[in-house]
Amino acid sequence: MAEKNIAETKTGLEPHPDEERGSLQAGEYVAPVRGRGELEVMAMRDRVPILRKLRAVEAWLDKKLGIETTGADRIPEDQRRPPSIFNMMFFWFSMLISPGTITLGLLGPIYGLSVNDSIVITVFGSAIGSVVPAFTATLCAPTGLRQIAVSRYAFGIFGSKVCGLLNIIVNLGFGTIACIVAGQLISAVSGGKVTIAVGIIILSLTAYAISFLGFRIIHQYEQVAWILILVLMCVEYGQSAKYFSPTPALSYSSGETKTGAALSYFALIFGTAAAWCSMSGDYYVHYPADISRWLVFWMTWVGLTIPTIFVIVLGNLYGGILLTNQAMADKYDNGGIGALILATMSPSGWSKFVCIIYTLSMVANLTAIYYSSSLSLQLWGKHFMAVPRFVWNSLLAAISLALAWGGREHLVDILTDFLSLLGYWTICFGSILAIENFWFRPRNGGYDLAGWQDYDRMPLGIAACVSLALGIGVSFLGMDQTWYVGPAAKAIGDYGGDLGNYITLIAVCLAYPVLRHVEIKLTGR
Repeated sequence: MAEKNIAETKTGLEPHPDEERGSLQAGEYVAPVRGRGELEVMAMRDRVPILRKLRAVEAWLDKKLGIETTGADRIPEDQRRPPSIFNMMFFWFSMLISPGTITLGLLGPIYGLSVNDSIVITVFGSAIGSVVPAFTATLCAPTGLRQIAVSRYAFGIFGSKVCGLLNIIVNLGFGTIACIVAGQLISAVSGGKVTIAVGIIILSLTAYAISFLGFRIIHQYEQVAWILILVLMCVEYGQSAKYFSPTPALSYSSGETKTGAALSYFALIFGTAAAWCSMSGDYYVHYPADISRWLVFWMTWVGLTIPTIFVIVLGNLYGGILLTNQAMADKYDNGGIGALILATMSPSGWSKFVCIIYTLSMVANLTAIYYSSSLSLQLWGKHFMAVPRFVWNSLLAAISLALAWGGREHLVDILTDFLSLLGYWTICFGSILAIENFWFRPRNGGYDLAGWQDYDRMPLGIAACVSLALGIGVSFLGMDQTWYVGPAAKAIGDYGGDLGNYITLIAVCLAYPVLRHVEIKLTGR
């Protein structure tokens, strides 16, 4: 029912008199082509001189380089240019088949888990976490809206700005990790002659150039970028096998301490996989509105789950190496994951070639991060929307470069403190959108697509914002971070265990339905 409501774009509302009107088809009301808010943005672009000049620059760049000019605007069906269906899966393969998350896999054994236990948790954490972005991705093709724009139908326009800010923070965090790992790889290849900072600059500029061009070029690049990297990583599995732990079933913790370690590591993996939920649908807006939602879900789920498991399991095996091979542990301490990968592959020329290609592979990940972050920034308001996407893209690339430069010596701290927090936010976001989509929208007229820019036609968002704040707030009871351990987490073993995800999920699922029902009753929207 929810899919039918979206695909037919029923609104149950009469169009405003100052809007372009839609037409009646087969006796059903079709949403107006443009709402007031969309028309205001278009008028602003024409009225303000500096915006007119920027639009002219954008048009020139489109003519010369083919860059995307639509930005975060809603994509009507007659303007869609869908890529291949298989791109839903291959896009994520290119994003995730890279060494950027190998370091995450190291943390399982470092936490005291056995290699085997770490692998099992990686599989289940990835598979469960990927359900969240696979679901949210199904909302964007039917509506023609980007992921954060879709959240307006639950969070309201103001609340979606908060979601956009959180999405930017998440993306820049992942971008920082990718840049630092790339810098370590380049530094390792050069024998330390090229600093990590230079590697960071090389990756940032390359990814920025591709993301600058927009949707079409990104899809073309991401469709094939994963193939060579998959082959090289299979070779890496084989060549590094002789260094793997001779006792993969040996745990370095037991009892409740082991349980706590397992909970904390699961939270990291879940948060990593689920974190894409606030941007996964950004790349599906050109697919037909009536595309099967199950097809979108499963293609996205497979595209996320398989490469996440494939790369992080290699990290689990490397974690076993660090705990059983002191020589390799010393190389890691001195040069990071880049030096470790270089040391486990041979001959020297081959290993350096592989590391260089690995560095280039992270361009795919960073490209999508820059692109989606710029869309989220546009969605902060009509004035932001009126500014061409390439301006925000340039700004965010500069910020990402600065963050990676400043954090290049603190990769493990970034991983442990940043990735666990992702789970709390993504559970709130995904759960609220799911409840809204499957329960409230079918009972309240579906999605008013033309009104997505109009405050008086979107929900106030009070229910969603309060539920989000409540969910993140109660997560502190079960949080297990280096800087804070909640009372519930402290009760598990010597070092605690992260229970924040479960507490957050319960809080949101109890609070949002009640608060949203009250909001609809009082406001009618």
